[in-house]
Amino acid sequence: MLTRTYQVEVLATPEVVWQVLTEKALYEQWAKAFSPHSQFEGEWKEGSNICFFDPDFGGTRAIIDKIDTNREIQYTHVAISNPENVKDIDSDTAQKWIGTKEHYQIIPNQESVTLKVMIDTHPDFVDMLDDGWKRAFPLIKVISEQQGR
Repeated sequence: MLTRTYQVEVLATPEVVWQVLTEKALYEQWAKAFSPHSQFEGEWKEGSNICFFDPDFGGTRAIIDKIDTNREIQYTHVAISNPENVKDIDSDTAQKWIGTKEHYQIIPNQESVTLKVMIDTHPDFVDMLDDGWKRAFPLIKVISEQQGR
């Protein structure tokens, strides 16, 4: 596993950035940076399952390891699925993806927050993650700053 770290400064409150990360309608606006129809199902609650998916491409299921509202989210991916929502834990891709951990921190500054995302993943996914976050952060920034007005 490799650890990738990404961060962006946002002129918004921790509460607003939290909403952008966890509310379905806002999540869908920025997660399209990873897949055009990205969405999630589940609750942002420790121990809960949450599924991230695009109906056209499939997705991934994760278990939430830690939630600290307005501050931190951690989860671990435990399966992938195809567009028909058939779970896969056995394929080569699934074996490489399972165990990927995502850790989000919202760090308050004077008049802004730093959103820091750390991901432990297989080397095969680094380019996809680098590209996705390069496109997602500007969207998160704009959405958060518009929400905060």
